[in-house]
Amino acid sequence: SGVDIVSVDWTVDIGEARQRLGKNIGIQGNIDPGVLFGSKEFIKTRILETIRKAGNQGHILNLGHGVLQKTPEENVEFFFKTAKEVSNLLAVTA
Repeated sequence: SGVDIVSVDWTVDIGEARQRLGKNIGIQGNIDPGVLFGSKEFIKTRILETIRKAGNQGHILNLGHGVLQKTPEENVEFFFKTAKEVSNLLAVTA
């Protein structure tokens, strides 16, 4: 199709999207933005689960939609901080 990366909405199972797209097309997404209303442990669990399903190569971790109104700012900060830490860890172990 001539694309390098496909953005996947949070309503799509990212593991299934990865399987359909194959490993040669990058994938972005797809955490439900409502997750950021949960606990820090819940957020971290969803990050790890999404990375596991998408694979750690050719995946850009992101929300499957924008940040929702009234999302706690500290949870947004935690999301990106945790995502960066996991990314750095995967880079070291790859």
